[in-house]
Amino acid sequence: SILWNNHQIVFFVDKVPVRVHKNNGEANNFFPNEKPMYLFSSIWNADDWATRGGLEKTDWKKAPFVSSYKDFSVEACQWEDPYPECVSTTTKNWWDQYDAWHLSDQQKMDFAWVERNLVIYDYCKDTERFPTVPVECSLSPWD
Repeated sequence: SILWNNHQIVFFVDKVPVRVHKNNGEANNFFPNEKPMYLFSSIWNADDWATRGGLEKTDWKKAPFVSSYKDFSVEACQWEDPYPECVSTTTKNWWDQYDAWHLSDQQKMDFAWVERNLVIYDYCKDTERFPTVPVECSLSPWD
């Protein structure tokens, strides 16, 4: 699932946060401030960079690779120009309330476990591809 509000975007797998993108509240090109949400998915060949620097290769004999979704539901507000009513800080919706602005203590522990045990590639630590660390990488998911 995905939690997306004006403070953070969190990707969850089985209620465990696996990726956190914080908003620094300033105009930037990494956090979708004041923009409608949309989702798409794709599969691409990342053998040379996302698989422990190319150590693990995709077994293309197992193609075609297919993704599917079931029991898909959305809790959101509909985008209306210039801004939807729910983009304000009224906290009418659960995702705009204070508890959704940060990871809970349990979520922080779960996220730390994921980072230690499951993350193979983190572009924020890829100084070969990104000699200058991307701005969003300086924002702590723990705050």
